[in-house]
Amino acid sequence: MSVLCVLPARIASQRIPGKPLQMLAGRPLIEWSWRAASAVPGVDAVRVATDDAEIAARVRAFGGAVVMTSESHPSGTDRVAEVARSGEGREFDVIVNFQADEPFLPPEHVEVAIGPVAGGAADIATLATPFASAAEWNSTAEVKVARAVDGRALYFSRAGIPWSETGTPEFVRSGVGDAPASPWLRHLGLYVYTRAALESWVTLPPSPLERLERLEQLRPLEAGFRIHVAVVGPCPGAIEEPEDLVWAEALLRTLKPD
Repeated sequence: MSVLCVLPARIASQRIPGKPLQMLAGRPLIEWSWRAASAVPGVDAVRVATDDAEIAARVRAFGGAVVMTSESHPSGTDRVAEVARSGEGREFDVIVNFQADEPFLPPEHVEVAIGPVAGGAADIATLATPFASAAEWNSTAEVKVARAVDGRALYFSRAGIPWSETGTPEFVRSGVGDAPASPWLRHLGLYVYTRAALESWVTLPPSPLERLERLEQLRPLEAGFRIHVAVVGPCPGAIEEPEDLVWAEALLRTLKPD
C-alpha cells in the first residue's frame, strides 16, 4: 500500500510564536522534522501542509514539497485530511500525520505504527513509550494513554492514568513491545490512518471528552473507533514550551545531517 506522510505546520502558536520557523542548530524546526519524516522506511512521499506563505517558502528552499491548505482548519488532522483529499493525495492508501514539532521521533518508531494500518490490522494507529520519571508523568503537558492487553487504546488523558493506590508509580523502561511491563505510557503525537478512517475522524463533531481534555484523539475513541497503540522505546518529546528550544538546540547540534 502507498504511504503519504504529511506534516501540518501553522505559524500561530500560543507558547512559541512562529514555532516551525524557529532556528535550531542552523536550520528551521520544520526542516528538522521534515528530515525525520523523510527517513521513515516505507513512506512514499512527504508533504508539508500549511496556510502560511513564509513556511511554504522556507520548505521549498530546503527542497521540501508543500501543499497550501485552508486557513480555517481547527486542527492539524483537518489540515492533513485536506491534503489527502486533494491532487496527488488521492493516490495514497495510508496517511501519516507527523507532527512538525517532533524532530527526534526515530524513523523505526514511525514504521512500527504504519505496519498495522498498511497490513490491514488497524484503521488508526499511534505510539506510546514508557515514562522516564515521575516529573514527566505528573506534567499535564504530557499526554498519558491506557491501553488494553491487545494494544487498543482505552483512554487518553492529561491526568496521571492509570492511578495506583501505592502512590507514585515505579517507572520502568523494560518490556518494550506489545506487552510492556509498565502500564504508565506517554503518548507520542503521531497518527497513521486509512483514508476512510481519516475522513470519518474529521467529519465527526467534537466530542464531550475531547472538549473537556482538549485532546482530539478522544473524538474517534468516543465514537467507537479502535486505535492501536504500539509501544516503542524512549525518545525525546515534542518541542512545546520555550524552554524546550534550549535542550533541542543542544541535541540537534550533536546530529550530522546529510
